[in-house]
Amino acid sequence: MSSLENIYSKLSPNMEPTAFASLHHEPHADSPHQVGREVAHELNNIFTIIRGYSERMLLKHGDNPALRPDLQLIADNIKRAESLVRQSTYPKTRPTSTVSASTVS
Repeated sequence: MSSLENIYSKLSPNMEPTAFASLHHEPHADSPHQVGREVAHELNNIFTIIRGYSERMLLKHGDNPALRPDLQLIADNIKRAESLVRQSTYPKTRPTSTVSASTVS
């Protein structure tokens, strides 16, 4: 059972185990999943807040053996989420420079 499924089972113990598959979808490696720059920007704003709080909580409660694994899980997964958004963002298009006939000699 994955850690995500473990969390879902704690939140909803009466949920069928097969229902977990519908909650977590892995993207297919051969399909191009891309998000727009505006969506990526908004997601990164949210991720920055989560990362900041998770790192702060790790600094404050990192020596607590009951909290450290869960806090580390949050910190690691938010870094992964940020990386996925970066990888799936449309590349920035640069304007093509036009050379006029008067500038070419």
